[in-house]
Amino acid sequence: MLVQPHNRERALNEFIDHRFIPQSRSNYDVIKALYKAKDAFELSMRSYMVSISDHYWVKPCDSSVTWSDVNFYDNPIPDDQVLIGAIDTLHQYDPWRRTPNTSNNGTLRQIWLHRGDEILLSKAGELTFKQEPFNEAVVSDILAYFDVPYITYYLDYMSDEAENVSVCDYFTNRNVEYIPAWQLTTNTKPNDVSEYAHYVNQLHSFGLTDVTSRLEQMIVLDALIANEDRHWGNFGALRDSESLEFIGLAPVFDNGNSLGYKAASVMRNRNADVSVAFNKTHTLELKHVSSVVKVDWDGIINRCMELVEHRYNQMVEPEFGMDRAYMIGQFIQERAKKLKKLFRFMNSLYATILLKYMMIIVIVLFFLMKNFMCKNLLISY
Repeated sequence: MLVQPHNRERALNEFIDHRFIPQSRSNYDVIKALYKAKDAFELSMRSYMVSISDHYWVKPCDSSVTWSDVNFYDNPIPDDQVLIGAIDTLHQYDPWRRTPNTSNNGTLRQIWLHRGDEILLSKAGELTFKQEPFNEAVVSDILAYFDVPYITYYLDYMSDEAENVSVCDYFTNRNVEYIPAWQLTTNTKPNDVSEYAHYVNQLHSFGLTDVTSRLEQMIVLDALIANEDRHWGNFGALRDSESLEFIGLAPVFDNGNSLGYKAASVMRNRNADVSVAFNKTHTLELKHVSSVVKVDWDGIINRCMELVEHRYNQMVEPEFGMDRAYMIGQFIQERAKKLKKLFRFMNSLYATILLKYMMIIVIVLFFLMKNFMCKNLLISY
């Protein structure tokens, strides 16, 4: 954790608030009953609040337990697939088993699991369409046309739980931890500085200087897919947990709450411009972006329908039909065309301004050279 000396109690409370299953998760009450816990805090404490995301944990003062005893990089993760299933599939098993899945604070049903030497995160969908896993896979395909590191998602089916899920590797390990953006802004923001500029300044203070290009790519992606959930836990930085030196920004991840995922009509989604990162709308977010963002717009426009169809065909008995999938593809295509047009205009505008400045510089240089030559002639004469 990044803690200011005068904010230690607040920082600890914020840490704890982000360390257990939220009540908004659809199977919260059943999980609580399954583990015979009075609340999610107690449930998380049984596993020492260990997470896969970072290397912080808690234990009683008189406990002899060590990190090597409790971390899930070196110790097995129990088979918790039951926690991701529908509510009526949950069954009784050892309520005292240690697991990182009681420290996941996401609202979607999700679990960490081991597959061989890999640690993977599986997430199910919610609401009417259960569209979030599909979105993760589609956006992962779209990100191949951006110039930014990202996490690859693929689709899987949990037959015992009858759930389509998205699956991804995580980007931490025994030595590298994830610090979310909300932990990085430890200083108070001046009133005359935007949220975006304040965040960039904070990153610079930690020695992360080459950040604006990647942040701009993330902003453009969110505008393209109408991401409604880029909150300050869904982006951040990576840090060496031993030296506490920052390594760089985290790759782009967690893009499922997008593409009209809960709207009755994808094309008439009232939340298509809603943002939560640095401004309230994507339109305002885009004002932070320069004209030189590297995105293959033609690749997205020409292939998005194919990518959407491919991912749809990978799902087993999805909750929505091919007509909705087609609308999602059309939605991506239309927004890509608008963004391509916007950045083409910005490029031409910047080119015009640059040309004018260059002409002014040439004229100034001409008069300076002229005066210089006149003075030399007078002196020689």
